[in-house]
Amino acid sequence: MSRSTPADMPRQPSQIAILRYLRVHGPAARIDIGNATGLSPATVTSLTAELMTQGLVQEMQGAAHGSTGPNGTNSPPAAHGATRGRPKVLLDLVPSAAYVIGVKITINLIEVALGNFKGEIESSRQHRVNTRDLDQISLITTLCRLIDGFMEEHRDLTPHPPVGIGIAVQGVADSNSGDIMWSPALRHRQLAVTEPLRQRYGGIVQMSNDANCIATAITQNTNIRGSGDFAVIMLGYGIGMGLVLNGAVYNGHFGAAAEFGHMKYQPDGPLCNCGKRGCLEAYIGDYAILRDASTLIDLPAETDTDTVNRLHPSEDQMMDLVRKAHEGQEDIADLFRHAGKVLGYGIANLIALLGPERIFITGSGARAYDLMAPEIHRSLEDAQVPELRRGPQILHLPWDKDIAMQGAIGQSLLRHDENMFAAGTTR
Repeated sequence: MSRSTPADMPRQPSQIAILRYLRVHGPAARIDIGNATGLSPATVTSLTAELMTQGLVQEMQGAAHGSTGPNGTNSPPAAHGATRGRPKVLLDLVPSAAYVIGVKITINLIEVALGNFKGEIESSRQHRVNTRDLDQISLITTLCRLIDGFMEEHRDLTPHPPVGIGIAVQGVADSNSGDIMWSPALRHRQLAVTEPLRQRYGGIVQMSNDANCIATAITQNTNIRGSGDFAVIMLGYGIGMGLVLNGAVYNGHFGAAAEFGHMKYQPDGPLCNCGKRGCLEAYIGDYAILRDASTLIDLPAETDTDTVNRLHPSEDQMMDLVRKAHEGQEDIADLFRHAGKVLGYGIANLIALLGPERIFITGSGARAYDLMAPEIHRSLEDAQVPELRRGPQILHLPWDKDIAMQGAIGQSLLRHDENMFAAGTTR
């Protein structure tokens, strides 16, 4: 990789590149930053000195050369002039340099979190809310009430106002206008969200659907991100997809793209919760599997306190179906196998159209992936022409934690980096 010198390198893009490298990779030596970004040692030294003066970057003592590095890998060889065994001087982001608020909206649940400048979640709180009762005004009023209360609780951590708010939402969100176009969490459509919050709090307010937020979180995770273009398919109540092209989440010209779950499998198929028929989601989503299971077995009756039981299957309900499938109830197992078949045909279309290097399958709805996987691959073999069967990698990413909030915070910080230098308002 050719190296650029201070004289021929724009400072702002290079500083942003350094911040983003440190946010993804954690503490790193100057030489490693230069190797990764293509900046010369002199440029890295100059730019990081400015970032330290601005309170964004700090020095810290690293492990000795030849020992284990911050990500559990072997540290690179010592730079020339350094003594073997001498601790490296590493650079890291200052966590308190800026804070952002993350918000996640799902059916009857709104979560608010505090993310620091490194993208780490320092605190979060979940609130049970009857989201489907909210219209435009009451949605914004509720969000402001929850954000205000959360900020007040964490006033000791945030002496300055948060620099941004990142929102993850179930459904279809227009990232350009900041409108929720449709969400299963809300009865109303076309709800403006980011502009009212921007007027109330100032700063950067942006919104994406939860699948795009998960894709962002993956790009910022060194353990799984790899390289090249990829798609992440999120299985759960519904079906979402985040698409990463050239290192960035693709939102399309109109702010909403990669709506994988609403691609058609059968034009006159079952009703999808979006209001149309035959969507992939209408076969694969939790509500679709529970719907079909209800025709095969007696399901527990709804309780008065669980008014959205049919609308939003609980994890206990879905895990009960998975247990029945694994215990030999073949008619229930066939529901998951059929979901895998439909998913496989959808993935075959995705491969034929875009050919990403990797496709991640994740989400709470992948709880029966062992039943779905054989049918996914059988559908791929049936649908693809032989020349396309050599790729991509299809990887199951276990859903040990919900990373959509992590991605919402990450998206807000990415935008903050750009705005901070464009406006020249570092503090």
